[in-house]
Amino acid sequence: MLLLTYSFTSVSQSLAQRVLFLGNSYTNRNNLPSLLLNAALSTGDTIIVDSNTPGGYTLQGHSTNQISLSKIAQGSWDYVVLQEQSQRPSFPDAQVQADVYPYAKQLDSLVQLANSCTETVFFMTWGRKNGDANNCPFFPPL
Repeated sequence: MLLLTYSFTSVSQSLAQRVLFLGNSYTNRNNLPSLLLNAALSTGDTIIVDSNTPGGYTLQGHSTNQISLSKIAQGSWDYVVLQEQSQRPSFPDAQVQADVYPYAKQLDSLVQLANSCTETVFFMTWGRKNGDANNCPFFPPL
């Protein structure tokens, strides 16, 4: 959160920055768009936020979700924050290469196609306090 705040609020204070969040309940239930908005307002900056954050969503899901695609296509964003489903990035490398990277790249390409000045930001969520008991038998580091 601090990095996101610094990145967004270190730009010119005279212009409103537009930020789109595409993620899931980790972004929505933790109210990340509003947290960022309030942090910016507390320093006198203006940020306009929008989001599409259906529960359990993956980048793959966003790559075909008409709401996400429509919001990206608006092309008026300074930043698009992409958040993968919480567990996917922690899976074995081959699985991440197959299930995460292609959709991250596809969404970033769509963002750049809509507006080459937009910066894509990847939001990595936190790990679970006691690991992931359901997936640990398949991948012990979890």
